[in-house]
Amino acid sequence: MPAIPRYYQAKARLLDLLGELPGNTPFPPERELSDVFGMSRTTIRKAMNELVLEGRLIRGTGRQGTTVAPPQHVHRLSLDAVVQDLATREQVAVRITGDVLGVESVLVRGDEPIGVRSTYLRASRFPGFAARYDRTTPLRKFLSDAYEIRFGELHPWCTTALATPRVAGLLDVRPATPVLSIAWLGHDFRGVPVERSWVVLRGDRAHLTMHLPRADHAGRFEGSAQFHAS
Repeated sequence: MPAIPRYYQAKARLLDLLGELPGNTPFPPERELSDVFGMSRTTIRKAMNELVLEGRLIRGTGRQGTTVAPPQHVHRLSLDAVVQDLATREQVAVRITGDVLGVESVLVRGDEPIGVRSTYLRASRFPGFAARYDRTTPLRKFLSDAYEIRFGELHPWCTTALATPRVAGLLDVRPATPVLSIAWLGHDFRGVPVERSWVVLRGDRAHLTMHLPRADHAGRFEGSAQFHAS
């Protein structure tokens, strides 16, 4: 069994310490933590950097030091709402490059950005899209109503990732902040590809939920599952 990396051990101990401290309070400096945990300052610094990226710690400038981030509300989004484009969104943009038609939007809760949705279509299959799309109707519903697309089965996959500079700017986070990425290739009922889509969610602000069918004698299940990036 591989050994647990030292910085991960340090991070686990720092998380325990974070659980004992209220938000907006000073966090012990690297030198002190290094002495208490018996670990190098380099190891402590790496663990703290991850906690800063995850939004659990806030680094000050100059001599202000590091503080514990105040508690933040975490929003729950269902996988179905993410895929069907039912989440509240803003800044919907349509861009066409050659035969590639891109639709990008920022998912929000209240006035806080929590995700970015990007979809790519073949422009030649959807003539007049930029002029016809009202930017408010859920994209999949619009494609069904305006272009008579009948969608087939969908098999999304989820991965963890780090926010690119562009995504970080849209989400108001630092580049390389941990995010949850949901991607899928959508086909119509004949099996012809229609869309390639990605949704990136802030790991510190959004939990992705999904519904599972109830267990029966055939081994199926009903319930819910939650995923988040951290």
